[in-house]
Amino acid sequence: MITVIGSMNMDLVVTTERAPEQGETVTGKEFRQIPGGKGANQAVAAARSGADVVMVGRIGDDAFGDALLRTMAEDPIDITHIQKVKDVPTGIASITVDRRGHNRIIVVPGANGTFTPEDIESYRSLIARSNVLLLQHEIPLKAVEKAIMIAREEGVFCILNPAPATALPNFFYQYVDLMTPNESELSLLSGKPTDERAQWLEAGNVLLNLGLSTLIVTLGQHGSLIMNNKGSAHFPAYRVQMIDSTAAGDSFNGTLAAEIDRMITQRNNSTVRFSPSIDDLTPAIDYATKAAAISVTRSGAQPSIPWHADITQFDAWFASHRL
Repeated sequence: MITVIGSMNMDLVVTTERAPEQGETVTGKEFRQIPGGKGANQAVAAARSGADVVMVGRIGDDAFGDALLRTMAEDPIDITHIQKVKDVPTGIASITVDRRGHNRIIVVPGANGTFTPEDIESYRSLIARSNVLLLQHEIPLKAVEKAIMIAREEGVFCILNPAPATALPNFFYQYVDLMTPNESELSLLSGKPTDERAQWLEAGNVLLNLGLSTLIVTLGQHGSLIMNNKGSAHFPAYRVQMIDSTAAGDSFNGTLAAEIDRMITQRNNSTVRFSPSIDDLTPAIDYATKAAAISVTRSGAQPSIPWHADITQFDAWFASHRL
């Protein structure tokens, strides 16, 4: 089982030929309201990949919140731990998508920002029953910190997608089992440039030297890079015509978490803490890369996230979608 503690947002998406420069007004092509939030997106991706998923999230007592709850109920996700918060609006993300599929996003946390460490403590038994705890940075950092501590104390494999990026206490790197920044997030966390492979490795080593066990850097069109103290491996992207990259990282993270959940389940309740090697994670990374490739050929966040059947039929799909 995977427990996701994270954000639920209504994405307010505008498509346009190009994003405006400072002080400029441009005319958009289309406006849509689409369910999103990194936490919810990753929960959907994990569930559609076949994992048992529990979503812990917060919404406002408003129309956006009601819509998000209805949408989450359509996926195979346990939504009994999603709470409505009075007098606080549902979180939103304002997203501009240009003709190349690149996006610019502004997030207003709303109800997502009301989580406290005490709230997270109330979910200790749920976390303890899980194989995997999946976290992001769209809820308060102190709440994320508490969840990481509980996962470590309860022997639960913890994945942190540090997005949006913010400076972290050093102990985060010692307690998280796997961190999955993109290249800009890696740059912020490490204080190093990340424009080319040599710089990716140098920046990644900064985090490993702080105590991180395993790092997977998502690199967009360049694929992904996995690193640990024993080595590294680069996985190229599947090149497809991108329409919208909004949930590509979330598709990758949720699908990866589902594959790791399967690995842990197959260990038959071993009491030895799960510590996968690069070789162990190679099939999972390739599977998650396929999910991300499918997602960027579709519009929107959750509507773009593929199902397990889509990913298992990837080779046939890719033959007609590759660049």
